[in-house]
Amino acid sequence: MKDNSSISELLLSDTSISDIFIVKHMASLSKDALCLYMWLNMTCGKNLKVQESDVESYGLLSKTESGKVIAELISHGLIIKDADDNYLLEDLKKVEVDSYIKRRFGEEASSTYQAFNTENKERDVLAASISKTFFQGHMHYIYFRLVDTCLYEYKFESSVVYRLFQEGRELKIHLKTDEMIKLAENWYKRGYTTPDALQVYFDKKKRTTEIISLMGKLTRKRLNELDYERIDTWVNELNATPKMVEYAFRVNEYRDHIKFIHVETKLKEWFAAGVTTLDAAMVYEAERKAENKAKASRKRGTDNVWRTGREAGITIEDAKKPEKEENKKEPDDDDDYDPILGMFGGDDEDN
Repeated sequence: MKDNSSISELLLSDTSISDIFIVKHMASLSKDALCLYMWLNMTCGKNLKVQESDVESYGLLSKTESGKVIAELISHGLIIKDADDNYLLEDLKKVEVDSYIKRRFGEEASSTYQAFNTENKERDVLAASISKTFFQGHMHYIYFRLVDTCLYEYKFESSVVYRLFQEGRELKIHLKTDEMIKLAENWYKRGYTTPDALQVYFDKKKRTTEIISLMGKLTRKRLNELDYERIDTWVNELNATPKMVEYAFRVNEYRDHIKFIHVETKLKEWFAAGVTTLDAAMVYEAERKAENKAKASRKRGTDNVWRTGREAGITIEDAKKPEKEENKKEPDDDDDYDPILGMFGGDDEDN
């Protein structure tokens, strides 16, 4: 760390922060990580080392918090750790220059990147429009690079590139380069490269918003991040609609407390059965109900299995057979016996 013995009573020094940090990292950092990085720049300088005990002495973070925040800075490539467990500030300018040289002139450079520097009026008009609309005319070169990546590597149509930045602003991530790059990669992987294909994305987004509102009303609770992730899965993997989600909730109303997992289980059951619409789901549930009712009405066999009469070996003829002769009570004498006189003992031979 710096020798504080030379610090005067008035703190009149300056701390230099690179623009690369402001553009690429600042918006993505937590408050504690941002404060720690600023403190490291002020206290440690560019070439000096600091240990975790020095971070703890800063006073703003506890021992538990300091480890977590240091890990956040390392994950963003802002600090590095040497073999002696010392932390050093990464030279962001050097990293940026090395990356540029490798991309522009290195062996891994491809014709794709060479195309970035060719004159393209359509690209220039698009980039200028994005800069003016979303960055007040001061778009950083990193976003110009993202425009080029989308156009030449991902093969996005120009309208899709513009819509990407519009979506970024709506999601409040257009100033976070890492988040914008991830969004572009996500669109590319899902094939949202044309306006028609991109419409699928917005249809799913609309459905997701409607289901979030619906589940909030049905469960009467404020949804959390886990709930949002579940709903996103319902829409993107199970192709669920708001009406299907509501019906999945209704068929679970026999439960005392319906949870998200109950709705999800029913949606997965329908998806596995090829049920893709509300009408099909209603038919499916009606058939299951009829099957369950038929099972409940079957005769119970001696082996504790519900069986029909045919399954038990009982035929209609067997059911119509009279009682066995030996089970009937027969009179002692034959045809001479008079049942009326017998009631009074009048037909007794002894009399």
